[in-house]
Amino acid sequence: MIAGRLLRLVVVLLVVTFLSYALLSLLPGDTVTQILGPGASEEARAQLRSELGLDDPLLVRYGVWLSDLVTGDFGTSFVSRLPVAEELAARLPVTIELLVAAQLLALGLAVPMGITAARNAGRWIDQTLTTLSFALLSTPVFVSGVLLILVFAVKWQLLPATGWTPISLDLGWNLTSVILPALTLAFAQVAVYARLLRTDLIATLQEDYITLARARGLSPRRILWRHALRPSAITLITAIGLNLGALIGGAVIVETLFGLPGIGRLIVDSIFSRDYLTVQGGVVLISAGYVLINFAVDLVYAAVDPRIRRA
Repeated sequence: MIAGRLLRLVVVLLVVTFLSYALLSLLPGDTVTQILGPGASEEARAQLRSELGLDDPLLVRYGVWLSDLVTGDFGTSFVSRLPVAEELAARLPVTIELLVAAQLLALGLAVPMGITAARNAGRWIDQTLTTLSFALLSTPVFVSGVLLILVFAVKWQLLPATGWTPISLDLGWNLTSVILPALTLAFAQVAVYARLLRTDLIATLQEDYITLARARGLSPRRILWRHALRPSAITLITAIGLNLGALIGGAVIVETLFGLPGIGRLIVDSIFSRDYLTVQGGVVLISAGYVLINFAVDLVYAAVDPRIRRA
């Protein structure tokens, strides 16, 4: 089973990297022009194109890149002339911290909202939380980000609007620089997680074994946390894995909006500069991370629900 999933992982990575490489080659503009400028001579342009291998057919260039990737070589950036692996390694901690912080904030807000809504299904508090969830879900990332900047950075001046402080330099400033971007990413996820948990928890609380637990005199709190919440979290765990793609897509916007030096912003800048190898390295990193996390989610199922482990 594991071998088959790993094989599918390799196939997915090959398809994603080839499609991204092909799409980049269709973009208007030219890497040589981005590097040398529009006033460069034809001789200089031809020499640079030969050095970068841009005169070779698409399949040949992709094959060369793929063979280097197998050996761990992500190539050298056309623009910065630095190894792509080094640039990715420098940007990766920012994106990982942003995604982890967004997931923690989303779960920290969504779980209490979902539990409260399920325990008060049909009442005014449930309707209020449902309205709030739909409002968060319908707000685009860039809109919520701008609103948070206007309120917390411009009006109240509590948090910085842009910039990034690494953890190694100052933990306090690092946390203040990640709060607004993480909240921006987390808002839409809060709505999804809360609604999923509410729906599954309501269904679980109507199961026969929950009725039996009530008949045995167990407290509502014990029934909720020990018997109802774990099986109700299966769909939530699935959503966490699947929504990683949405978080990564939102991270591209958020990193650009808040001026964060992460992988998403690096990819955007590299697309505009036609730095194909840097874009490809970022695509490989994101694709591998997305597929591996979904693979890990499948393994977590067995720990959450013993029925899946015995199946």
